Amino acid sequence: MNSEEMEQLKANPRAGFNRAIRDRDVASCLVKTAEIHGHYCPGSAFGVMATLMGLETLGGDTSQGMEDLMAIVEINACFADGVQAVSGCTLGNNALVFRDLGKMAVTFARRDGQNAVRVSIKGRIREHVDEVQPEFFLLMEKVIMARQGSPEEEKAFREKGRQAAFALIDRPFDTYFKAASVKAVLPPYAPIVPSLVCPGCGETVMGTKTVLEGDKKGYCLTCAGALISGVDGRGIGREFF
Repeated sequence: MNSEEMEQLKANPRAGFNRAIRDRDVASCLVKTAEIHGHYCPGSAFGVMATLMGLETLGGDTSQGMEDLMAIVEINACFADGVQAVSGCTLGNNALVFRDLGKMAVTFARRDGQNAVRVSIKGRIREHVDEVQPEFFLLMEKVIMARQGSPEEEKAFREKGRQAAFALIDRPFDTYFKAASVKAVLPPYAPIVPSLVCPGCGETVMGTKTVLEGDKKGYCLTCAGALISGVDGRGIGREFF
């Protein structure tokens, strides 16, 4: 990266994404998504396409990353990384809402507007992928689901994922997705709360994530042995840590 490019990114860290969105440069968006996702796959490619379709339908600026643009994603899988990367709506900047519905769908809305757009996939995902790369799911079943793939098969799986992803983005967005105007219910702006030091472990913790009353008042949820909700590959669950 040369000094001019660095200065541009200092002024606007999403300059590259904004340019790609404006130019409908789907391949650049997919490459940038793979930087955080770690590999190419159909799921992240679908996330890229759905996001570009949604932002194009919604219109407006995508450069702020300050909760002005909100994304409500309905699945915690590869698709979600395409949404986060291209839209700039992430868990960290409080602009991403996760609803544990298990659907390859995302809704985009703006704080200053009444309208929102929900983009969802049409038909069966496997049929879409099989059409462009029929070996992908066969390898996925062995390498990922059964955890029985050889090193050669793991390498082939990654390559078939790359081939499938780039083949999918070559097709019009409406081949796979439909967009509909909806009324979005957005959470309020994320509150800024004081941090406390847990007397049990000595670690800093958000004040709202401590026990509020009783013998363990002021303790973090871990030290208090509280029931904690979390998200893993199965979705939102509640379990003891």
